[in-house]
Amino acid sequence: MLKSISSLTYEKQMFLKLLGLVTLPLIVMGIVSCNLYMKGEKIKNQMALDSYSDEISREYENILSSLKEYYIEAVNGEEVRWVVRQESPPFSSYSNLKKVQKIIEGNYFLEKYIADYELINVKYGWVFNDYGLFPMDQLKNQEDTKDFLDKQDKMLLSVYWLNRSHIPAPMEGNMRTSKSVDTSGLRLVLKKEQGIGDLSWLLTIKLDENKLKQMSYSYKKMGYDVAIIGRENVLMETDAKMTDAYLNSGREASGVFKSRQGDTYHIRVQAEEITGLKYLVGYNEENVKKGAFVFVLASFAVLAGFALLLFVVRLTAVAFSKPLKSLEQYVEDQKQQMKRLLVSNLIEGELNEKNREEALKKSEIVSWPAYRMIVITCKIDQSEQEKMKDSYAGILSNLPEKIINDIFIAPVYYREKMIFIIGEENDVELDSKTAVFYKGLKDHIGEVYGFFIASGISQPFHKLYHVRRAYGECAEALYNKSNQEDPNNSSLVLYDDYLLKTQVGNVYDMIMENELIQSIISGKEEETACLLELIIKRMEIKNVVGIERSFYLTRLLTAMLNIPSAFDISLSDVFESEQYNVLNILPQIYDKKKIVSAITEEIIHPMIAALKKKREEGKESEIVKKVVALIKDSKGNISLNHCADQLSYHANYLSKILKKEKGVTFTDMANEEKLKQAKYMLLTTEYSVAEISEKLMYHNVQNFIRFFKNQVGFTPASFRKEHRK
Repeated sequence: MLKSISSLTYEKQMFLKLLGLVTLPLIVMGIVSCNLYMKGEKIKNQMALDSYSDEISREYENILSSLKEYYIEAVNGEEVRWVVRQESPPFSSYSNLKKVQKIIEGNYFLEKYIADYELINVKYGWVFNDYGLFPMDQLKNQEDTKDFLDKQDKMLLSVYWLNRSHIPAPMEGNMRTSKSVDTSGLRLVLKKEQGIGDLSWLLTIKLDENKLKQMSYSYKKMGYDVAIIGRENVLMETDAKMTDAYLNSGREASGVFKSRQGDTYHIRVQAEEITGLKYLVGYNEENVKKGAFVFVLASFAVLAGFALLLFVVRLTAVAFSKPLKSLEQYVEDQKQQMKRLLVSNLIEGELNEKNREEALKKSEIVSWPAYRMIVITCKIDQSEQEKMKDSYAGILSNLPEKIINDIFIAPVYYREKMIFIIGEENDVELDSKTAVFYKGLKDHIGEVYGFFIASGISQPFHKLYHVRRAYGECAEALYNKSNQEDPNNSSLVLYDDYLLKTQVGNVYDMIMENELIQSIISGKEEETACLLELIIKRMEIKNVVGIERSFYLTRLLTAMLNIPSAFDISLSDVFESEQYNVLNILPQIYDKKKIVSAITEEIIHPMIAALKKKREEGKESEIVKKVVALIKDSKGNISLNHCADQLSYHANYLSKILKKEKGVTFTDMANEEKLKQAKYMLLTTEYSVAEISEKLMYHNVQNFIRFFKNQVGFTPASFRKEHRK
């Protein structure tokens, strides 16, 4: 036997010797450890029970309290209040119903926990759920619904949890019955009464119990069961025996409980005041005994394979470390997201100095004395750029560590481009670091993804509030002709070199400007687009950059915007309110095709349409012209009857004339003028919403806000904030 052992490899000999050395201790340990394991496991399980109880109650409380708070706020919102005031099913108000439906279905965080909803307007007798909108007299399960409403009518609370898992859902085969009310499952109930015992309306939100149970699966695997109780009503449980043991005991505090089957449970009870729910977390003592028996068997099994035990121990360690690694990865992902948001805000120029310093300190980022920005796109067809978003995200999330270490804050994907900021102690070291970084990035993208890249690099800058300017420099360099010419090679343009190019004189061509204006006046859109492209191309050929480019573009745009006034057309009649900042936006577009397309769509097309409309208006009857003038002079605050009185015509006659010549009603024309005046004042003045309401002759500011929101989809304040941004 010794001879056979000596013939084995060194590793196998060592394995057998180690196995022999541990055999006797393991036999002793297998016997002794059974008792020690039982005691230790009880202590460990009790400590884990306290910890898990806090974690579980916090997780469920966060979701359930968020649901409760969200729907309390929702039912008090204008949209829900509007729908419950409707005396009959508002079939025709599709857009308003869609808003109400979106609100009731929950926000992006909560919607995954919601299975369906039922809004029952008891007062006016109709139902709105995710299966439709219909009168209550068409209900297919009227008796069940009436029984449910009678029980809820007697409930004193206006917001509470209700478990009706024992009630079957109204089904026909495998499909939910249409025109029915589902009262089954775990539900959040919100109701409003007109008086005591007189229910006005009721909203129930059915929760997805599978989603709630999934949250406890990881604890279930570790031997811990969960139950949620509301008003002595079991809302959710993973072990019915544990819940029965607690409820049948008559006790409310934590402790040890015996089930009817003889199992012993250690249960920790946590009551939450916000939701009024009680959380039970516990484990079965029998599982600990089984664990002790398994422990003894495992001890003897080690005798047959100590190497396997080591391998199992290693796998176990990896398995137990997964939650921690997942948490670490989640925290790291959140940090990266915050950093990318910080870079985006710097590019947008939305942070003042104090906010910048606080954000850098919070992210533990140290500033540099000198910076350069690099903007990169892959050389592919322009039409494919939009589809490259996922590819760009993949490139940015899988950069080599050497490249990541050289990036200031974080790389970001911004407006179809990859953005990198490099920092260093001084301009000399910054240039060297930028060159090395660019080469490493270019080689990495080429080797791993097979893309050639076009790159633009800004001038050095020394303050973070210059990030926005640096982005403009990079974008301008990126779309330089020399950077786009060869699709089969990566290329780079430095804004420093870009500025050194000598500009040719006579950059601005007045003759071409006059031709462009005449084309617009003549309504020749194709000819206008060709002339515009030639003007932009001429500026590109003559290397017009930076402030000169912005100046000449603004000059050209201003010349075009002077056309309407020559024909007695107000600019507010030509452009939508969202286009009031067009002079600021267009010069920031550096791609030739995009800027030609943008000027054509934003300025030329609406201007030609306005000129055409002006010519057609010359053909309108004098009556229509007078009506339009009265509406405009009154800013839309005039009635059809008042208008008819001033013009000495019958109101019905005016209405027919307008419908025939303009194709719209008098009310539509008045509302359009009101809306135009409101948008103009919101975007070009500092008047408050109340002041604008008063100027438009609204006696109640809420009526003005309601009118504006119905027409535009935003409140006046939201509209001003969005479009001024």
